[in-house]
Amino acid sequence: MAPYAKVGGLADVISAFPRALKKAGAEPSLIVPAHRKLLEKLETEPYGNDQTIQLGATQEHFSILRAESAAGVPLYLVHHPGFFDRAEIYGDGNGDYPDNLQRFIFFGRAAALTATTLHPDILHAHDWHAAAVPIVVRADPELRRKFEATSSFFTIHNLAFQGICEPDLFPLLGIDSSWFSISGLEFYGRVNLMKGAVIMADAVNTVSAAYASEIANDPALGFGLDGVLRAKGERFTGILNGADYDEWNPATDTLITKCYSPARPNGKMACLYDLREEMRLPHLRNAPIIAMVTRMTTQKGVDLVAAALERLAVLDVQIVMLANGDPQLEQFFKGAEARYPEHLRVILQFDNALAHRIQAGTDMFMIPSRFEPCGLTQMYALKYGNPPIARATGGLRDTVFEFDPVSGGGNGFVFERFEPEALVTATKRAVETFGNRARWRQLMDNCFKADFSWAKTARQYLDWFNRFHPQNGQARHALEERPEPGE
Repeated sequence: MAPYAKVGGLADVISAFPRALKKAGAEPSLIVPAHRKLLEKLETEPYGNDQTIQLGATQEHFSILRAESAAGVPLYLVHHPGFFDRAEIYGDGNGDYPDNLQRFIFFGRAAALTATTLHPDILHAHDWHAAAVPIVVRADPELRRKFEATSSFFTIHNLAFQGICEPDLFPLLGIDSSWFSISGLEFYGRVNLMKGAVIMADAVNTVSAAYASEIANDPALGFGLDGVLRAKGERFTGILNGADYDEWNPATDTLITKCYSPARPNGKMACLYDLREEMRLPHLRNAPIIAMVTRMTTQKGVDLVAAALERLAVLDVQIVMLANGDPQLEQFFKGAEARYPEHLRVILQFDNALAHRIQAGTDMFMIPSRFEPCGLTQMYALKYGNPPIARATGGLRDTVFEFDPVSGGGNGFVFERFEPEALVTATKRAVETFGNRARWRQLMDNCFKADFSWAKTARQYLDWFNRFHPQNGQARHALEERPEPGE
């Protein structure tokens, strides 16, 4: 949950989405692991009695701590120091924590137990880390009875990460072994938590309409679950994420040099000047600065930038990259920084304040993803007047549209093929447009007008919830015709 415990865009969603639901008239509560970084920032109090879960052969003791978000959303933190009192969320410098599957199976079961005290209309789980929730509330007979009037929803933020583990971890779920089957959690001889959640949840969505179509119809992007998603029929859809304009708005951003807006755009010049000073980049005349704020992975297309870097430098652009991740890519770009001292700066760590300064202090934003479920950074870039250079995939296809110098429509520069030449060609179009002051001003105005507010998205989610949760006190579940194992 941003800003305290953040790895990627999911943290932004978990922070902003409940706040938007509350503004829309719903009564959300949030259940999250009691990560060390959250406990350091939040004031908590005990909630209920300490509890115990049988997790395979061991008994795991935990407690629930109650807190409140800045927006007044109740938070319930699953406090298990052995699993969650760690310096990082998913892993350290040596890679992922080896017990991540155990940690998040435990979290899902503990979260489901906690939810029984809240009597919710809706249980909404996000990504594989919470996938055990929709699994156990339907596959555990006791929980199934307790949640008889509750509908469960599951959101896929990135299908590439599915929570796959060996069969010996299946007993940790505490459900009948018959659920380890082709119609349940079995996936090529292993356990797949996300598959189980998709099957068990009453409805499933992902975070953009284009990505929903891609993962259900393209086996290369479906990662083995395209058929399972197609089988959900009308119970699978795409709802575009929102952007948190309370945090990401250049008119009110306290982390940037000078605020600016469409009516007062001159502040951006001060931000551009200060970022070049901070990065020790030369003030090249008529050279645009391109931002990249991303995870340094092949999914994000950073390898595509590496392959195109020499040709990009010839275009006389300057690139400021805030990214970390793949060690080989990190090594390449730090070496490239020395080869292109006037054109490239690379910061190999996440820094939220610097991310704001980079959005405000650059002219364009590059996001050349192999696949992109939604993407939030391009939404932030548009708000800051930075036309994206983006590959047409997933949520990028739903948010970035090619600028047409004739009609004046569009908000960025788009390419289809995942090839260095396609990226370079799109960047050339951006640089050429940047050289025409009137056209660039029109393009920036188009960017400023983009509206991906959470208010709109929250209303779509509430409509979706209501569609599969009839208001008659008795929810109709996706598995209602399926008997429990053993019946």
